Amino acid sequence: MNLKVISFNIRCVDDANGHTIKERAQRLAIITQRYDADVMGLQEYTPFWEQDIDKIIGEEYAFFYKYRADNGWVESAPILWKKDKFACIRKGCFWLSDTPEAMSGGWDEEGHNRICLFVILQEKETQKTFALINTHFGFGCENQVKSVRLMHEYMQKLRPYPVIFTGDFNMIPSSMGYAEMIAKMRDVNELTVRDRRSTYHGYAPETDKNAHIDYCFITEDITPISLKIIDERADDKFPSDHYGIFAELEL
Repeated sequence: MNLKVISFNIRCVDDANGHTIKERAQRLAIITQRYDADVMGLQEYTPFWEQDIDKIIGEEYAFFYKYRADNGWVESAPILWKKDKFACIRKGCFWLSDTPEAMSGGWDEEGHNRICLFVILQEKETQKTFALINTHFGFGCENQVKSVRLMHEYMQKLRPYPVIFTGDFNMIPSSMGYAEMIAKMRDVNELTVRDRRSTYHGYAPETDKNAHIDYCFITEDITPISLKIIDERADDKFPSDHYGIFAELEL
């Protein structure tokens, strides 16, 4: 089974100079439609997005989300999949903390919740099954290393299915968190195009931010075919302050 995957941090709030959510949602829909992804993992989905997310979902995708908190900074890392192509046989979430089954913050981001969402999908035509975990890591080194270890622990619960990790991991390739990750998973970018540009650009890609922080990781039973950093604009403006990631995989 060939699988097309998008990961995209969609930016949680309105920004100035033509970058409100309403304006960016239309651009995001235009750009993601070009890639015709089978599954998508988004980050920084907030209640501010609720009126405009249908531009991306349309009639084609099913949509699963869970907010990481019920007050304060309310945010999610939702997963979308083609509902005519896949049956969802399991879905759930866990928090990146010492109490992952309860809404909670963890480690060096105490009080600032981080969440992972996961789905197990089965292609209706072939019955091939895989899992996707989508997340948005915190910034601290301890948080990232422990988050990788916890994600790997939960990944084992989803086996023997092939597993894909997507997300804004907030860790650059020289970080301890990234080293911990590639000891357990494989980076599709490094196995294919090796494009190490910053994936966070803040609407100003001409400035070097040294922020290659968005990834698609896979287990060893998935074959990486290609990866592209989605750097297009629509109406000459970006859909987010991040570039997206588009990966083609074979299961």
